Amino acid sequence: MKTRKVLLATACALLGCAQKAPQKPLPAVRVEVVTSGTGASGKVMYSAVAQPTTTTPLAFRGPGYVVQIMTVPTPGGGVRALGEGDRVRRGEVVARLRDAEYRDKVEQATGQLAAARAAAEKARLEFERTTRLFATQSVTKPEMETATAQAKATQAQVGAAEAVLEEARVGLHDTALTAPVDGEVIKKSVELGAYMAPGMPAFVVGDVSKIKVVLGLPDVAVTQVKLGQPVSVRTEALPGRTLTARVSRIAAAADPITRNFDVEVELPNADRQWKPGMIASVELASVAPDAAIPLLPLTAFVPAGGERDRFGVMVIEGDAAQTRAKLRQVTLGDVIGNRVAVARGLTAGERVITQGAAMVKDGERVEVMPAEEP
Repeated sequence: MKTRKVLLATACALLGCAQKAPQKPLPAVRVEVVTSGTGASGKVMYSAVAQPTTTTPLAFRGPGYVVQIMTVPTPGGGVRALGEGDRVRRGEVVARLRDAEYRDKVEQATGQLAAARAAAEKARLEFERTTRLFATQSVTKPEMETATAQAKATQAQVGAAEAVLEEARVGLHDTALTAPVDGEVIKKSVELGAYMAPGMPAFVVGDVSKIKVVLGLPDVAVTQVKLGQPVSVRTEALPGRTLTARVSRIAAAADPITRNFDVEVELPNADRQWKPGMIASVELASVAPDAAIPLLPLTAFVPAGGERDRFGVMVIEGDAAQTRAKLRQVTLGDVIGNRVAVARGLTAGERVITQGAAMVKDGERVEVMPAEEP
């Protein structure tokens, strides 16, 4: 029995030694040849976000607790509190604060003004009496000067009391938050019973009768863009609609972080179909048709250098059995359509992994899959 076990163990060991460890399959990837962002039409697509032409924060002038919010009708015949996406008209009261404290201040200021006026009237009568007596030399000059100063002081007190009363009335009036413009509620930051500090925005109202899209252009491109230049704008949210608009603003200075210049395009939006936050594609005439701007999909980029703001791509080197992936750090540029421009690090014609890059190590051999059929 013992001999049998030894023979079985020996046979298993020999069999194990005879078997080779299965070879690890090469990672399968798809690659793309780096191309330019300029097509045959001589146009370049830029991605931008739709924004209201103007936004107005609505805030209470003084502190207090919210006791009322404007209501809007619901499809079921009821009402609900004003919210994001609702339209407001100029002059409508969108919210109110509890005004008991403000009314008390008005009453207190009114009483103070009445007392100041009474003191001023008494001082005026005393001044007139002293003036008559001084004319007959019945009072001394210092007494006359005292009466004059008293009259002026009480008049000043009346003016101060009137200012306090006016301030109290304005505070009471401003417990009602009124929309200064027509627009739609872009953001709501208030609820019934909430305490609002002075200047804290309760609503942000935007004018969406016109929409602007803002795109960032590098310095080599912005010099070729002119105010009033026609552009084509479309969005996937509204398929089949392409608008022709014009450049309405060009920034005088570049953004200190992106180093791009903001270019603004204004669009008519009478039907309110364009919504703030929609992604727009803006087509501009190519400003450098001979220059290759490498463009890659988002799936091509991997972290590089161990830092969050550094990215790289896997470039294919070698052919056939010696095909390997090499990590190369790149500098990102603008988002153009559904692709990202590479400002530095690549040249047109190089092969870059666009599918499977995250699963490949630097220097690892890979198997390049055939291109997918269109």
